[in-house]
Amino acid sequence: MDWSLTIDKAIPRPLRIILRGVGQVFFCCNAVTGLVFLIALYVGGVTAGLAATVGVISSTVAAYLLGMSEDDIDAGLYGFNGTLVGPCLFLFLENTPQLWLYVVLASILSTVVLAALMRILQPYNIPASTSPFVLTCWMFLVAVYAFDGLARGPVLPAAGVPMAISAASAASADSWFAISTTDTLTVWYTAICKGVSEVMFADSVIVGLLFLLGIAITSMRGAIMALVGAIVGVVVPVCLGADRTLIEMGLYAFNPVLTMMAVGWVFLKPTMGSALLALLAGVLTIICQAGLASFLTPIGLPTLTFPFVLVMWMFLFAASRSRYWS
Repeated sequence: MDWSLTIDKAIPRPLRIILRGVGQVFFCCNAVTGLVFLIALYVGGVTAGLAATVGVISSTVAAYLLGMSEDDIDAGLYGFNGTLVGPCLFLFLENTPQLWLYVVLASILSTVVLAALMRILQPYNIPASTSPFVLTCWMFLVAVYAFDGLARGPVLPAAGVPMAISAASAASADSWFAISTTDTLTVWYTAICKGVSEVMFADSVIVGLLFLLGIAITSMRGAIMALVGAIVGVVVPVCLGADRTLIEMGLYAFNPVLTMMAVGWVFLKPTMGSALLALLAGVLTIICQAGLASFLTPIGLPTLTFPFVLVMWMFLFAASRSRYWS
């Protein structure tokens, strides 16, 4: 929206860059949208908001000190991975004073990884997106076992055999259909909204609604893609018989949200054809997430946004070879 761009340009440059970095989590180069996202995170939890703030500042300052492209820094491209790193580490690790230093170091590393991947992927015109965040957090989550001052939190998945975990959740999948005649709208509404909020690790309906509002400020099509992605992330897992608890928490939806926004709005020409392609990509992201979850279960690591990254890369590479999408 034009009014938001006017406000964006009027904000002092350092603050504008930081807020754009937060906005870029949902591909929004808009400080007003970033401010809405940041407020939403603080509404969801002060610790998560502070962690995101520390992360985006650390990664952005690191990019500036390392002499990265001024245009990329100004667009917030070196801030969004750090924005995700902070809440992620505070979600999966025990909250200790040392964890704040850990977040700063991880955010700095995400900047270095992003710069390296941008260099590698530049000839193919493929974005690194959130892959630096994923790779950095995986390494820092595994490294925590070597440090006495840090410990894994209760939310971090415990290592186990995929078949055993599947058997334990079978009853939960069946119980989803048992509520189809009671409280149906509430359950679906909650799952869809949380599917959007979980992109930044927030388990909150209000945060999800604020995220959608922030995206709509930048682009209505982007908000529609995000909403449809969240709906796909609920409908498809229900049809496939996934764990009801995971569906209700939005944990199957946040990756399709990003995938559909990337394919249907950001990186391909926004047409009806690209919207349909985005829908297909969103559905396949769920399958990819389930597969990666089984693959990572033995080492106790979460999938994070890697299913989105992997599917987006494949679809963008494929689109460049197609006479319809290139």
